[in-house]
Amino acid sequence: MRWLDYTFYRILLFLILGILFSRFIKIDPAFFIYAICGAVFCAMIVLLIGKFYFGFKAVFALSVYSFFFLIGGVHLYFQNEIEVNHFITKQIQGQDHVLQLKLSERLTSNKFNDRFYAQVLALDKEVVSGNTLVLFKRSDSLGYKVGDRLTVYDDVNLPAFARNPEDFDYRKYLKSIDVYGQVYVDKPKILKHVNGEGDLSFLLKLRKTILTELARSGLRDRPKAMIEALVLGQRQNLDPEVTKSFRDAGVIHILALSGLHVGILLLILRFMSRRLLRFKYGHWIQSVLLIVLLWSFALLTGMSPSIMRAVTMFSFVAIGMNLKRKGSVYHSLTLSAFLLLLYDPRLLFQVGFQLSYMAVFSIVLIQPVIAGLWTWRNKVKDFFWNIFTVTLAAQIGVAGISLFYFHQFPGLFILGNMMLLPLLPFIIGASLLLIFLLVIDFPTGWLVAILNKVLEFIIGTVARISSWDTFIIKEVHISLWETVLIYVALFSIILFLLPYFKRSKRERFYLKKPNWMLHTSIVSLLLFFSLKGYESYSSGTERFFVLHQATGSAVSISNNNHALVYTDLHVMDSLRAFNSLERLKAIENHRGKTLVIDTLKNVLSHKEVPLIVVDENSLYSNEIKNATVLLSHSPKINLERLILDISPKLIIADGSNYRNIVDKWKVTCYKNNVELLNTYEVGAIEIN
Repeated sequence: MRWLDYTFYRILLFLILGILFSRFIKIDPAFFIYAICGAVFCAMIVLLIGKFYFGFKAVFALSVYSFFFLIGGVHLYFQNEIEVNHFITKQIQGQDHVLQLKLSERLTSNKFNDRFYAQVLALDKEVVSGNTLVLFKRSDSLGYKVGDRLTVYDDVNLPAFARNPEDFDYRKYLKSIDVYGQVYVDKPKILKHVNGEGDLSFLLKLRKTILTELARSGLRDRPKAMIEALVLGQRQNLDPEVTKSFRDAGVIHILALSGLHVGILLLILRFMSRRLLRFKYGHWIQSVLLIVLLWSFALLTGMSPSIMRAVTMFSFVAIGMNLKRKGSVYHSLTLSAFLLLLYDPRLLFQVGFQLSYMAVFSIVLIQPVIAGLWTWRNKVKDFFWNIFTVTLAAQIGVAGISLFYFHQFPGLFILGNMMLLPLLPFIIGASLLLIFLLVIDFPTGWLVAILNKVLEFIIGTVARISSWDTFIIKEVHISLWETVLIYVALFSIILFLLPYFKRSKRERFYLKKPNWMLHTSIVSLLLFFSLKGYESYSSGTERFFVLHQATGSAVSISNNNHALVYTDLHVMDSLRAFNSLERLKAIENHRGKTLVIDTLKNVLSHKEVPLIVVDENSLYSNEIKNATVLLSHSPKINLERLILDISPKLIIADGSNYRNIVDKWKVTCYKNNVELLNTYEVGAIEIN
């Protein structure tokens, strides 16, 4: 199969190019609409009269590809547009409103809060639309569930953005999934609560019943939470330490219900329905049944985005497996990706979408090359060899994306996956059997005992693997273009080697002649190392920053090899101060440098640029004029007098100050014609 011979490969390529074009280049949507009309008109003209002229096929193809390019661009534009009645256009930041909320999805709780996504139904009795993040204090023990309706008197805040260089942009992430705000709800501000059980569908009620039965089954807490995650996608009861150990061991995908689990479920269902193949049209009957069951499973788990992606992808894979045609898996991946991006083009920029398709694509493309290095006549050895090669291929494929987003790589992923992947089909099968027996009220003591022992053993073993943190490669940072070049080099060399590994055993070590695929790989690697060299050279610029730190203060001075961070975190407890320091160490200015942490002083200077720090002691020297002033920890000062004393060229209020006090400072600075910047609003501020 030659690449891009299948029409949908080219259509998907142009759809993706259109989405990327619209993401990075802002163009009036009217241009897209007129251009789409032009492409359609051109295609229709060619269909009507083009057959009488030379080259009509090329013109028609260009019109079709342009159409999908433009569709991708305009669709992304309108997906990012906010509706007229969206709550974010109605409410005023920082002011309380009467909000009517419907809890739509429960998220994993953190140390302090229970978290949900919720639909905003009304704001001050006006019907509105939109989704928000809702947080309840765990200490309030409210016990709300999906489907519950609440009336609260509170304000909707904007989620945190990347306030320090290369911080995680939580606001951007939530916006990509249509969540535009967050509400911290205190118990006294809840005006009304309506239980939402009556609004739940049959499958969601069944899920609630299953969760209740699992709680009564006699399963221990950790195995029960693991089964809920594996089969129902409910991760909120997982112990954070268990999640961390699975992540560090490189097997976190085991706990995240996604393509791996849906693929295993598909294989189990194919095995159970194999007798249908004896009937006439049995392949089609089985395909329809598998698709119905997969989508029923998706609805049962709550139809999360990861499950929707996985079920869509494996619905096409189920059809492709029954067609048994060469290249059908590639066709299935292409069609599923096309439909998903046509439904929501923003999926292209979501990590889960990228990881899912890259993992499956890498298994299909890279695994044959690795497996071709060795063949086993022993079935047991061949079984484990295939698991090894599949795991390695998937990890090679997702490594670039993982490094780009998460900046670490689990060195022992092979060990963890070799242990868990052979067991996973049996664990999922046993868990499904347990759920079925619980629903029909059949005795399950024997199965519960087995699952308790097996799952506790797995959790303990993964914890031991993750404890070898020497093998966890951390703090690896690569840019977007470097990630692209890595994948171009990787897939070019694989496509160069793939025909070679399909040869006979006698020709297994025959050296192929270089071709353009090999040349592309070499050029990509040269560009990659050139970019890394340029980054190393450009990072030598000396920089002086006031960083943002909630309830604390931090100032950074950095150059090519060294970074000095001055902090004042005295109001934090030891754990929070430690976590804050770790985040500050990881920002872009400090990576790969010798880092020194020191206590924030009242006066700092870098290259004769002074910074005066005024903290809660309210003391400052009036001998330094025209300096930048940092107000820290809400000092009780007469700001007007300070301005008269030292004539500051800029005043900075960081995250340690009370917001109402900062608002008063803004008024004073405005009256005195002095600029005031708040790190809560603008993020880290570079002092020049």
